[in-house]
Amino acid sequence: MDLQLKDRKIILGITGSIAAYKACTLCRMLVKQGAEVHVVMTSSACKLVAPATLEALSGHPVPVDIFEDAAKIGHIALAGNADLAVIAPASANTIAKMAAGLADNMLTAAVLACTCKTVVVPAMNTHMLHNQATAENLETLKRRGMLIMQPATGDLACGVNADGRMPEPAEILNYIIKILKSKAPLTGIDYVPQDLLPTPKRPAMLTQTKLLGKASGAGLKVVITAGPTVEDLDPVRFITNRSSGKMGFALSAAAKALGAQVVLIAGPVKLDTPEGITRIDVRSALEMLHAVEDNLKGCDVFIGCAAVADYRADHIETQKISKRDHSDGLTLKLVRNPDIVATVGKLENNRPFTVGFAAETENGEDHAKRKLRDKNLDLIALNYVQHHHIGFDSDQNELAVFDKDGIAARYGVQNKNVLAASLCDLIFERVKKGQA
Repeated sequence: MDLQLKDRKIILGITGSIAAYKACTLCRMLVKQGAEVHVVMTSSACKLVAPATLEALSGHPVPVDIFEDAAKIGHIALAGNADLAVIAPASANTIAKMAAGLADNMLTAAVLACTCKTVVVPAMNTHMLHNQATAENLETLKRRGMLIMQPATGDLACGVNADGRMPEPAEILNYIIKILKSKAPLTGIDYVPQDLLPTPKRPAMLTQTKLLGKASGAGLKVVITAGPTVEDLDPVRFITNRSSGKMGFALSAAAKALGAQVVLIAGPVKLDTPEGITRIDVRSALEMLHAVEDNLKGCDVFIGCAAVADYRADHIETQKISKRDHSDGLTLKLVRNPDIVATVGKLENNRPFTVGFAAETENGEDHAKRKLRDKNLDLIALNYVQHHHIGFDSDQNELAVFDKDGIAARYGVQNKNVLAASLCDLIFERVKKGQA
């Protein structure tokens, strides 16, 4: 048996999340892969899982109390030469303490003393997860170089089906193996300061070498749609949605910075065009479809990030609709708009690598997987849009990316420029592998 973690020293921190019981399975899996596991628990975690259980599974003492367990203070010394620290599950309370730099228990003291990479696996109620305080705390940890593993979606202890679940131990194990075996950043580009991406005043040529020296998009033509579409009802009124276009524009900037030739097809938004990008402005879904079709020649990658209206008016009035003529109410007849990303995904000839987006409010993973399959996509990026601090018109977002085999990547709450750089790098690496 090939022991993937042979002789690796791993600190496993367990907090008072209801998912603490899963840490037992994770500990056992790590040990079976040859790792030397040292468990540190909070007092709240001990109320859910007995320290004796983890001592038996790891083969090492489990310290809890920073004063009573002084004899086990070797865990603090271990923090200086461990290969990896994994906080799984990480409660909102412990995440807040870590962001504040507190060291009021054995676990937070060990984390503060760590000189190795730290993986944080949040697990909590979905409303706690998406509270602005938690989001900002996770962003703080990420800026400090910690890796945040996105929570899974499913049934929570509170009885709702939403994100906030601790990923299964096998998934965490694979993530750990990938970290310790990889010499490059996990997500291609883990953190990209905003001032490294191209703007109208900052040419993309000056940014490429700063993106970790990567040029994974070199030689590729990329067509990206962004923003909303607008479906007119009359000369005054129209149907649209809340999309700001920020994610699509961030993707175009990142793709250009990674060396690609970029065509950006944008709905009505008030955003500046990044340097070196061909921008085509459209208004309606039909105009966007025609612009996409006109630019598919030689296209290697199509990213459908626009929030395209599902319906349009069957007839656009040439004059303003009068309230006096419809005093008892107004009935609108709407017809379906074409699905642009599905049109590209189902091309029989010269089909580009096709990526879609799924903006969902519930049962997101199921909907995203269905759309991936029904639209014949290579990848689909899921984002939940009901949370006020991410999604529409926000500078932050979080994504779960799926391929035909399941989850391809998870990116926690972070700046859209950072997400865009990571996602583009993932896409381009897959395209290059397919061309090899």
